[in-house]
Amino acid sequence: MNFKTLKSELDTVFRRITDSAASGEAPSLDDVNAFVRLLQKLIPMAEDIWADELEDFVHMAKQLLQAVKHGKVEDCILIVDSLNDAQEYCHRTFKG
Repeated sequence: MNFKTLKSELDTVFRRITDSAASGEAPSLDDVNAFVRLLQKLIPMAEDIWADELEDFVHMAKQLLQAVKHGKVEDCILIVDSLNDAQEYCHRTFKG
């Protein structure tokens, strides 16, 4: 899978995750599993300049997965907010 396709799939899944959180619900386990899996595919494509940020982002995504698995809706919402902030920062800072 190329970088552009991967980013598009990530954006689609992340939009569903953020929509759930915005509605006060935990995202679906399937969406979060897909998100983590897609992020792990992104790791080898990361440029050195943003690889550390991606590593932190993947760590938060895994925390979200655990929160979903344990039914911790409030934690899910907080983690999704943090992921959204981190994504915005990363895109603003490292986009071409």
